[in-house]
Amino acid sequence: MSATCAPSASIASTPGKAGPARLAFLLLFPGFFFYQTLIGMGVMGAFVGGYFSVVSIGLFPPLAYMYYLAIRASGYRIAPTDLQFGFFLFYFLVVVAINAAFGANPTIVKTHLLSILYFINIYLIFKHSDFSERKTIATTLAALLLMSATVFFLSRDGSFQPGQFGDPASPDSVATYQELARSYVLTFVTVICFTRVLAARLVLYAIAAAALFLNGARSELVAALTLFPIIELYRAKHWLPFLYLVLLVSGLASIDPRFLATHFPESRVWELFNLSQSSSASARHELTEHALRTIADNPVLGAYASYPPGGYSHNILSAWVDLGLFGFVYMLFMLGRTAVGLCSRGWLARPRSGQFLLAWSLICISLLLLVTAKTFDDMFTGAAMGAYANYRNTRRPPGSRR
Repeated sequence: MSATCAPSASIASTPGKAGPARLAFLLLFPGFFFYQTLIGMGVMGAFVGGYFSVVSIGLFPPLAYMYYLAIRASGYRIAPTDLQFGFFLFYFLVVVAINAAFGANPTIVKTHLLSILYFINIYLIFKHSDFSERKTIATTLAALLLMSATVFFLSRDGSFQPGQFGDPASPDSVATYQELARSYVLTFVTVICFTRVLAARLVLYAIAAAALFLNGARSELVAALTLFPIIELYRAKHWLPFLYLVLLVSGLASIDPRFLATHFPESRVWELFNLSQSSSASARHELTEHALRTIADNPVLGAYASYPPGGYSHNILSAWVDLGLFGFVYMLFMLGRTAVGLCSRGWLARPRSGQFLLAWSLICISLLLLVTAKTFDDMFTGAAMGAYANYRNTRRPPGSRR
């Protein structure tokens, strides 16, 4: 393990400790994946509903207490990243509360309240987890390999959908393929960013690409594929390893899609090659046009919950619709400032930092998904901001203002 993964400056010894955050990560992401797989197969019923919201509520008190211990140890000084992200969450909560008081759709209100809870939990998990710690590497790697084996073993006709090949007792509680892919990608990123041996990374790239292909979540697959060259550019000490990756990607790209389509007929990935015929792409285009009309009619305040549940724009324009112009601009500023800060602080720094690579990978994924496929309350944003706060912690001496 020590030859494969590179530990960085540990935060596990600081008050608040990394153990609770590590356990929370495993419960929320690999735990969600395996729970959903089991209920989709009909092995068990949905004894905690859809799992994520119930577990998130249960995890909030220990995570909040962990954060309190860290704040107390620092002399009650709040880190700038905490303030920046905390202000966004406070503004989000105020908007939801005001509109709820005026009769906004309760389903959308509930969804957004849960999103705020998820943001808080995920931010704290990624801020306080030491993913370079050997115990954490071992558990996340084992979880990733087991998740991958589950996808490979249970796929049918090129598609991994637990509810399709089993007989679930609670079909309404079975997660979508996007939710399963989210858990997979977040687990993959926490492993790959701390893997320093090229051969091991190439194996993990191949496994992840195959698993996400079978899962069928196109946005998450593209996001993962985008990470491969980013990680190799950062890790490469010279040009040769990056050339290996280019050759690997070129080889995969040369495979005739018709050959794969014959063997994996049910895969949703094929729609990427013909978006004009994709019902999903057409629906998202219509939702984006609806969001633009809403913004044109309400350019300053937006129009919170002016769409039916699930009828949101699948991009960052959803922030303008629900949070108004200020919320939209502030979110762009927050994410843009984080990306610029990472570039200026760590891209050329030596020695190479897994904490930096994790933060950079997550901010790249978050920006890509917000531009192309996800709403403003997508969980990758909370993970990216938490990983950035974690990286800033490793850059400063103990006791300094972070």
